[in-house]
Parts: sequence; C-alpha cells; structure tokens
Amino acid sequence: MKTPIDENKTWPQYVATLTALISMFCAGIHFAWPSPSLPRLLSEEYPFNITTEEASYITIIGPFGDIFGDILSAVIVDLVGRKITILLISVPQLLSFICIYLSSFSKILLYVARFSGGVAEGACFTILPIYICEISEPKIRGLLGASFSLIMMFGIFTVNVVGSYTSLYTTALVSLAFVLLFIVTFLPQPESPYYLLMKNKPEEARRSLKKLRHRETVDEELATLTKDVRRQMSERGTFKDLVAIKSNKMASIVMVILRILQQYSGFGSFSFYAQLLFKEATDAIPQHLAAILMITIQATVTTIPTFIVDIVGRKPLIMTSIGGCCVTLFFNGVFFILRDSGVVDVSHLTVLPLVGLLVFIVFFATGLGSVVNLVSGELFPATIKAKALCVMNVVFAVSMLTSTKFYQYTADNYSLAIPFMVFGVFQFVGFILCWRFVPETRNKTLEQIQQELKGNVR
Repeated sequence: MKTPIDENKTWPQYVATLTALISMFCAGIHFAWPSPSLPRLLSEEYPFNITTEEASYITIIGPFGDIFGDILSAVIVDLVGRKITILLISVPQLLSFICIYLSSFSKILLYVARFSGGVAEGACFTILPIYICEISEPKIRGLLGASFSLIMMFGIFTVNVVGSYTSLYTTALVSLAFVLLFIVTFLPQPESPYYLLMKNKPEEARRSLKKLRHRETVDEELATLTKDVRRQMSERGTFKDLVAIKSNKMASIVMVILRILQQYSGFGSFSFYAQLLFKEATDAIPQHLAAILMITIQATVTTIPTFIVDIVGRKPLIMTSIGGCCVTLFFNGVFFILRDSGVVDVSHLTVLPLVGLLVFIVFFATGLGSVVNLVSGELFPATIKAKALCVMNVVFAVSMLTSTKFYQYTADNYSLAIPFMVFGVFQFVGFILCWRFVPETRNKTLEQIQQELKGNVR
C-alpha cells in the first residue's frame, strides 16, 4: 500500500531551489545598488565628496570581487560540499551590507562593500547552477534553473525601488534582513546527491534523494546516478581538461561565447548607470521612474522563459534574445548618432531611446538574462563543473569590468552612440556563433548531454 511519501512529488526540489536562490536575490541587490545610489553619492547628501570618476571605480570594483569569489568557491565546493559553500556566501554578503550602512564614517567602506558583495556574487554564479542542476529531475530542471535569473531580477527590482525612495542606509538594513532569511531557510535543505556520490557516500545520497523526491523508493534513480557519476569521475577534472576533452572543449566554447555576449549586450552597464543613462538619453519621464520601469519590465518578462524553457527549448530562446538585442541596440545607436550630429532634429522624439531600451530589456530577459545561467549548469560533467563555471564566470566578470568601463568612458567623453553601436556589433557576431555552436539540452539528463557533446548521438 502506498503512503503519501511514496508518490513522486517535486515540491521539495522547488523548496531547496528557492531557499538557495534567496542568496541570488541578495546578489541582485548588490549588483544593482549603484543605480539608485549613485545620484545620492554624487550629491551633497553624502557626507564625503565623490567624483564621477571615483563613482565609476566603486562600481567596477565589484567584478574584481566576482573573480575572487569565482576562484575561491570553485576551490572549496568539491571539498566541503555544495550546501556548506552556498551557506558561506552569506558571510561576504553580510559584510557588504554592513559596510554600506557604516559608509557615512568613511567612503573606503563603499569599496569594501562593493568588493565583498562581488565575492558573494561570483560564488553565486559558480555554485548555484551546480546545486540546482544536481538536485532537480530533467522534467523540471529548466524551470528551476531559469528561476536563477528571475530571482536575481527581483533583487535588482527591489533595490531600485527601495533605493530610489529611501536612504542608502535604510536600503542596507533591508538587504541585511534578506541575508538572514536566506541563512534560516536554507539550513534544513539537503546536500546534492551528486556530490555525496562523488565522495562515495551512497547512503547519505539515498537519504538526500528520498527527501528531494519525497518518496521512499529511489533505488532505480540512485543506481543510474551512481553509474553516471562513476563514469564522469573516471575522467580527470583538471583545468587542462577543459580543452583536452572534446565534450568539455565544446561546452567551454559555448559558455565563453554566451558569457561575453551577456555583458557586451550592455546590460551590466545600463543597470549600473540606469538613472544617469536615462537622464542623458531622454526627458520623457523622471530618471528614477524610468529605471524602475526598466527593471519592472525585465522582472516581469523573465517569468516567461522560466515557465516555457522546458517546452520551447534553450536554443530558440537564446537566439531570439540575441537577435532582438542586436536590432534594438542598433536602433538606439542610430538615434544617438542623429541627435549628436544635428543632421536631423530629433528633439521631439526623446521618447524613442526610452522605448528602445525597454524593448532591449524585453529581448535580453527572454534568453541572455535567464536561459544562459541554466545552460551553464547543464553542459559540464560533475568532476570539472566547479572549475569550468569558475573559468566561465571569470570571463563573465572580466567582460563586465571591460564593458562597463568602456561604456562609462565613451559615453562621458564622446557619445552614447559609440557603446550602443559596438554592443550591437557584438550581438550580430554572437548570433552567428550561437547558431553554429549552442546545443539544445531540453528534456535530457546531464549524462545524455555529455554523450552528445562527445558526438555519441543515439
């Protein structure tokens, strides 16, 4: 006779994923807090004088923290486990928001806050895709993996709203509360059964699977996972193997392309400088409302791929996203060329760049901003996944650093047309590369994906 726990229920996988993703929500807050805060930091409201150049360095020091967090988390995740590593993310997050709260005593604390928050952000991008993909079944892996970006967007939305209407210090206290919520809710969640099998702990893996699947009988799935992990563990897991093994090399090519395209779409730059960008680009609505509208649209649109990614597939969403971003970036670039050259009077069309940016956000959210993070957790085998995501996220952080500084320098010293046109060219080239290299992973087990990357298609 079956008991309720014998039924195959997926809700424990949702709970484990969503509680882990509260740390990603906090990372979203950290990622975007310069947007509503920069106008205040540059005004007399802040007790210390901060120049535009200093503000740009406060903004871009975050990616340096990202790189450190990527490397550190990749080193410890296979030593102490996925769960403990995720819990440790709370340490730099707490430090970051405490430093922001105390920054009235020294502006140096803003640099410390930005760097330590970057450490947590880098760790989130490395660890969370691994954990989510390893605990979830193929039929819901797309939904859970795409939630990664959705939750981050809610964090970005929250800080833009709270930060626009409250002080820097109130925003920091609100953010601290979310970090504490993450710690309390994620503590009871199980470790990844993949990791436990990697450490030759089959009974603990069995208990983890029972909790995640909410049923007593998991023998068949455990046997399959054990076989898959043993096969993947038979391959070495060094950084060299990212290019030495065919499947890893193909996965690395795909993820390097996608990570560069994410940042050289301009999204990171637009998020950091949202209010300053809208002040320069349009007078159709107040700059803080334009920034909130942009984030609201992205958070709303990100829910769509979250629910259809297991129906439509990963690749169609990514291709649509890149193509749409390309067109809208060129559209805005042409507008700024006409405005700055004076060849055509566009003073009565200042709503166009706002519309162009909002449409850009819609396309970005449908793929580059949501599906890429899911794919990053699917393409690499268990033995090298942490190292692979570390490298890919370093690429992401360096791309964020260079694209943001490129945007700030060219927009301040030349014209907004330059970064928009350059970002558009990146998306055009990226569309061709993605059409050629990005695989479809919908409804496939992690082992099936590995075999197809090796060319063993059955």
